[in-house]
Amino acid sequence: MRISELVDKNVAIWGLGREGNAVLEYLQKHNITPNIRIFENDNEVNLDGVEIVIKSPGVSLYKPEIIAAKKQGVKFTSSSDLFLSEMRARNTKCKVIGVSGSKGKSTSVSAMAHMMSAAGLKVGLGGNIGRPIIELLDGDYDYVVGEFSSYQAADLTASPQIVMFTNLFYVHTDWHNHSHEQYCKDKLHLVANQQAGDVYFANARNEQLVQYSNEYPHNRQLYDVADGFHAEGRELYYRQEKLFSIGDLKLSGDHNLDNLAGVFSVLKYLGFDIKAAVEALKSFEPLEHRLQNFAQYQGIKFINDSISTAPEAAIGAMKSFDENIVIISGGQDLAQNYQSYAEYIENNPKVKMVVAMYQSGPKIAEQIRTLVQRNDFKLLETNDLELAVSQAMETLQNLGKGGIVLFSPTAPSFGVYKNFMERGEHFMSVVKNLLAKAA
Repeated sequence: MRISELVDKNVAIWGLGREGNAVLEYLQKHNITPNIRIFENDNEVNLDGVEIVIKSPGVSLYKPEIIAAKKQGVKFTSSSDLFLSEMRARNTKCKVIGVSGSKGKSTSVSAMAHMMSAAGLKVGLGGNIGRPIIELLDGDYDYVVGEFSSYQAADLTASPQIVMFTNLFYVHTDWHNHSHEQYCKDKLHLVANQQAGDVYFANARNEQLVQYSNEYPHNRQLYDVADGFHAEGRELYYRQEKLFSIGDLKLSGDHNLDNLAGVFSVLKYLGFDIKAAVEALKSFEPLEHRLQNFAQYQGIKFINDSISTAPEAAIGAMKSFDENIVIISGGQDLAQNYQSYAEYIENNPKVKMVVAMYQSGPKIAEQIRTLVQRNDFKLLETNDLELAVSQAMETLQNLGKGGIVLFSPTAPSFGVYKNFMERGEHFMSVVKNLLAKAA
């Protein structure tokens, strides 16, 4: 939807979080419409007389009241949709690169923007990663790199010119009408409105992503393939040429190489000097709450991976280390399947203990008890994070070889914390307090 379509209409903003506030500020700054109704939460919503609703990402488009309102002719849009519609219509110089997927989005967009900026280009970075993307609408950029969640992609009427998908895992089914299939379709809707000459890149090694992207075959290019950029072990290749090893970077986690195969596919498509981009990548700093090594004590490293919201993310995190591991997992129960998580732990003798927490804790513990039969393995169920950390430390100390306390929740934080950042900060605070007592 174009912003001009809001003029002289009865407009409401549903949800006054970061995006809602950013939309309100933009409309007020440009004097778009004088009569804007604000619904800060669902309990305040009254759509009588409303013609257009700008909803926040957290408001599911499958809510019965939204379905009913649409039947009555009420139109719905979002800050992401307003941004993309405007950029496509009025700014032909600036290209929008959208990145989505179940995991790896934030690191991918940040690394991409870092390498583009190093090449001397004006790059805007926003979306789900932090800065509301509508704030970039009036900027003078060569490229805008945006992270788009499934919530933001589900009902777009315009698509970025260039899109990269990292993967598809089993997450967020509550918002998406309690359907994993709907979640996948909503995620891929990011490219539903691409035009002739647009392009999107999909990870060939992620079976679900390949399957669901078959609905949009015309603009698709696959990466992580032998004749393009692909990860092999701890190294990234372009065809037969080795570009770098994960050990050359400040990033941790071999799984990041799959995401970087997509990032470099985008950069090559745009004509970037790949060797120069590789050199720039070596100065890229990892993001907070993503395999963040923030403390050490007597050979034990404490890793904050609070961004982990799927079992597959935790498996990738565990694969990043070749030391004894205690993993702390659990969060909001979104019907995730923990069989592969438990199977990996059974087959990896380095994982000495699992602490299962919060709403999904019982499901994690059940799978662990069923599948993990190693005699040297421990399972703890608790909702006390301080107890979880202290028991993790004690387990590793008793082994006498140091190791890793890995906080990788495998699930969203809602119900306990506002977001993964607050969750990660709490974990780091608990660790630092315990270490101060131990000193």
